[in-house]
Amino acid sequence: MVFRATNFTVIILLLLAFTVFMMGVRNRKPLENNWPLVYWVLMLSFTYVRPEETFNLVIVGAGLAAGLMLRFEFMNSFFIKTVKYIEMAIWCYVLVRGADIVIG
Repeated sequence: MVFRATNFTVIILLLLAFTVFMMGVRNRKPLENNWPLVYWVLMLSFTYVRPEETFNLVIVGAGLAAGLMLRFEFMNSFFIKTVKYIEMAIWCYVLVRGADIVIG
């Protein structure tokens, strides 16, 4: 359980920092912001390239779907809160799994 600074682990750390930033953006900025979509496309492409070593592709895809639903808002406030909760839960998964990849 020692941190080894390789290209892969540094990229994961940058993605984790970007994840924390996106969590703040989602909570402070309006839902019509495009940055969470950029984040989810980046995460999906990174996960698609290295699926066995990184995150679960289905969970990241669900995060992209939640981000798209929030970006193109057509729901009432209860569903918006529910989808935001789902997106936050997926971001928590990304943080925990990313820390596990970096440390483990």
